[in-house]
Amino acid sequence: MSATLQLVTRYAQDHRDPRNIALHCWGVPMVGLGLALLLRDLSQSGWALAFAASGLLLQSLGHWYEGRRSRLGLSGWLAAPLFVGLQGLHGMGLAQPCWQAVERQAGPRRLRDLALGRGRSS
Repeated sequence: MSATLQLVTRYAQDHRDPRNIALHCWGVPMVGLGLALLLRDLSQSGWALAFAASGLLLQSLGHWYEGRRSRLGLSGWLAAPLFVGLQGLHGMGLAQPCWQAVERQAGPRRLRDLALGRGRSS
């Protein structure tokens, strides 16, 4: 397995609740858009901060569903867009071998029972 797929696999292991994955698929691009707006034109800083903050809020909500804190660090910031991109490619029927390798190594997706605070397979 390549180093990139190993990075995405480690990220995927911390993101197994489907609600968390869905919220990251919205939140990560919003943060990216916010950063791109900020780098492109400082006069758009209000919109940039709004997009970035909203994206981070969505990801935080996802981690609440997951039942674990976000692991900050450079590897997480690099892996997040790769993970979301792979989810998108999979949704379009592309990159199936890569997606299957990551999913197989990351383990089953599980919907955490919020009442009990434990995960269960879905």
